[in-house]
Amino acid sequence: MAALILLGIVVVLAFATIFFVHHRKVVEEKRIQTERKIQDIKNQVKRLEPLITRIRPHLLPYDLRSALAERWISLLQLQQDAGDTSEQFLQELHRAEQVVREVKANSNPRVQPIENQQKGQEAMNQLKNVQFLIMKEFREGRLSEARGQQFLTSIRYAATQVVIEMNKSLATVQLENKKYRAALIYFQNIIKELKKYRGTEQEHFSGVYDEIRRTIEEVKVKAQQEQAETPNLLAKGMEALEKEEAEESSFQSDMQRAVMASKAKARSMNG
Repeated sequence: MAALILLGIVVVLAFATIFFVHHRKVVEEKRIQTERKIQDIKNQVKRLEPLITRIRPHLLPYDLRSALAERWISLLQLQQDAGDTSEQFLQELHRAEQVVREVKANSNPRVQPIENQQKGQEAMNQLKNVQFLIMKEFREGRLSEARGQQFLTSIRYAATQVVIEMNKSLATVQLENKKYRAALIYFQNIIKELKKYRGTEQEHFSGVYDEIRRTIEEVKVKAQQEQAETPNLLAKGMEALEKEEAEESSFQSDMQRAVMASKAKARSMNG
């Protein structure tokens, strides 16, 4: 009898041990899955956050900025729902909520022109990241084709706007230093970029095109005076500039090609 009781105790302890070990294993697996889920959301947030906080607001239309902000805050809410209650995260969530409120309250942000080449390249890189995100949202069914195409067009316009602002800033520096021929090169870069819209959406930048053409004519007069004073400097550069101005640019910018490729891919996926 005692042996049976002892055997029963051993069996109960064995089952209890097995249950305890299994329970700990389940809890640990759940913890690991939760951590992985939170980390995945963190990675998405890390890629998305600069698109709201570092791209100058005037470059993107209000609906696109709002969509990016809404996606950002929804990811943070998913992170909170997944169980992240750390002090650092709560501070990040609070800051994001403030930023999103500001984005939604400001439909007409102040223009902050791109001031140099480095800032221009940074802006281009961020715009490409927005483009990748738009395609990802479309593939995952969170964005309709029509809205996706609209956003991709906005990205193309934004990229052109960066080229305009960057070259205007560089030209202004040259004008201040009375280097008129050098300034002409930067103004010509703008014309070259805008010519890529010929026959398509030229009217979107028609005002800028006319403005830069008038500026070029004004600066040319000073450039000729500058050349008369220093006839051997940049003579070849001026000849190349005038030749390029007479030619019609037929190739597309990297951003335009990328946008068009994205549109074609979106249409094929939808089909």
